[in-house]
Amino acid sequence: MIYPLLMMLFLVLILFGLLFVVRMSALYTKRVDLKYFEVFEGAKPPSYLTKVTNNLNNVFEVPPLFYMAATLVMVLNLETDSIIFNAWGFVITRYIHSFIHITLNNYLMRGGVFTVSIYFLVILWWDIVEKL
Repeated sequence: MIYPLLMMLFLVLILFGLLFVVRMSALYTKRVDLKYFEVFEGAKPPSYLTKVTNNLNNVFEVPPLFYMAATLVMVLNLETDSIIFNAWGFVITRYIHSFIHITLNNYLMRGGVFTVSIYFLVILWWDIVEKL
């Protein structure tokens, strides 16, 4: 269970790095003024900056439920093939979701992948509750 957890944390680090790059790019190209970042008000930022910012915010909404599940599995030694399968399913769909969100930003495609990720998360929690 540690590997899916580490891969999810790696996604967060990737997104923080990407956010740094797009913010610096927006500042360097003068598409955003430095004052914008003080309270996130002012001229509308470029869409690429908004997409990365929103995606990073997304990984602090549903994924904490995954982190909690992964921690429970490890602490209580509940690991099964089904739990690992669903953990990897969640992580992989979150990577796909992030990729779609940051690139194409096709809402229907992104929403479909998000729904599949929720399915994996629900089944993961179901498996945990069954093992308790």
